[in-house]
Amino acid sequence: MLTEYGWFRRMSRIAVSLSLVLCLIGTCKVQGQSTISNSPFELSTGQGLWGAFLPAYSLGEDSSGSVALSDDMDALGYHGDLKAVRRFLGTRTSFEGRAFYATAESTANGGSSDLTMLSPTDGSPTEIQPGATRLRSDVENYGFDVLLRDTWITRFGGLSAGCAFSYLAFDQTFNSTVGGADLLREELDSDFRGGKGFVGWDGCFCGRPTNIDLLVGFYDMNAAYDSQTGILGSAVQNEMTKNVTTIETNFTTRRDFREIQIGATLGVTYFSDMPTIERAAGQATSIGTDDAVTLKFLFEILL
Repeated sequence: MLTEYGWFRRMSRIAVSLSLVLCLIGTCKVQGQSTISNSPFELSTGQGLWGAFLPAYSLGEDSSGSVALSDDMDALGYHGDLKAVRRFLGTRTSFEGRAFYATAESTANGGSSDLTMLSPTDGSPTEIQPGATRLRSDVENYGFDVLLRDTWITRFGGLSAGCAFSYLAFDQTFNSTVGGADLLREELDSDFRGGKGFVGWDGCFCGRPTNIDLLVGFYDMNAAYDSQTGILGSAVQNEMTKNVTTIETNFTTRRDFREIQIGATLGVTYFSDMPTIERAAGQATSIGTDDAVTLKFLFEILL
């Protein structure tokens, strides 16, 4: 963990240094908020694929000592967002807003054998009669960003820096059954509230209008665990809070198609900590953390 922390500190210093450099540029005459658009207002929507690489989930053991129910939580699903940009022409300043929603699910089927599960309430071993096991995992990711950006028009394109308020959430649900009967339903919800600092570039790449942003975020994470009654017994709740760092990059390019501006966005976000369900013999189910990555690939239309 010390190595990861040091890496985050170095990345944060790089982002801050780039922001200071950009603040010292900008001696050129301002002609708008971007080298690729002088429109005072833009509204766009994007639809596409979402990839989530979250901490793995596991529950119980079979007669051979192998994990009975598990999901690596590497899922592919849907992502949609809506973005608005308000440029104050004649100045460097623009406001941006973005709301998004993503979802993915997976199902894993297991064999039939004697099962041993740890009770969520106290971690005591519980024997479960043999039966075909099934695990369904669902994850939803949603939130919004509100950004303030200053852009400098230079010979290298539009260089920008700014800050943002950000909120995002992950809602994870795990439904497990054995022999068709409800074994356990667990929910792991997390809210991230914080801010981002970012630097960006806009210009022409291969003759097409292009934006590139690098963002570093700092969040307060509140995670809540809840299990509902099933064969394994009574419900359990748990909570935790932690500071989380994110590193995000987005690449967007656009082109004109029959008088309609369309484009594509590729984005990657790294989370230093994402909540995960932890089990130990003799202890109630608790919340731990591990790192995570999300990807998005969107097709966009300028409305």
